[in-house]
This record gives sequence, C-alpha cells and structure tokens, in this order.
Amino acid sequence: MSLVLSPPAVGQSRAVLRPVPAGNSAVCPTCGALVKFAARVRKQQVIANVYVDGRWARVEHFHPTCYTEAGEPHGAVIENPPPERRR
Repeated sequence: MSLVLSPPAVGQSRAVLRPVPAGNSAVCPTCGALVKFAARVRKQQVIANVYVDGRWARVEHFHPTCYTEAGEPHGAVIENPPPERRR
C-alpha cells in the first residue's frame, strides 16, 4: 500500500487509514467480509470517500490488505492523524 501525506483536490476520491471503531459494521467490497473491531487488537481500515463526476457518492471501508490487492481503486492511502475528538 502506498502512502501520501497530502489530500487530493476536493471532489476526487480519496482513501485514508483509520482505526476500526467499536461497533463498526461495514462490509469490505473486495472480500465481502466485515471490517470489524476486535478488543485488544488495534486493527486498521482504509476508508474511501468515493466521488462520481465530481460529486460525493458513497463511503467504502476496506481491510488494508484488500485495498492493496484491489490495486488501490481510490488512489494511494493518505496517512494523516484522525481528527481529535471534542470533549
């Protein structure tokens, strides 16, 4: 999986690496299995904001290995820290 540090222009599909949150119920479009949380294991997921014709269409959640095996369909993964939670 290739990593970049800056996001693409708005209106283009992009993918980021994030921790899998508790209660996540997303299905990986590559393998069809759940991208699920596991206690004591810090699993990661690739989240892709998908744009079609410059307009946001959907969000897809991938296992990192599945995203790589699929040929990074939404571009290189952007590695940036997740937004801080408001307290």
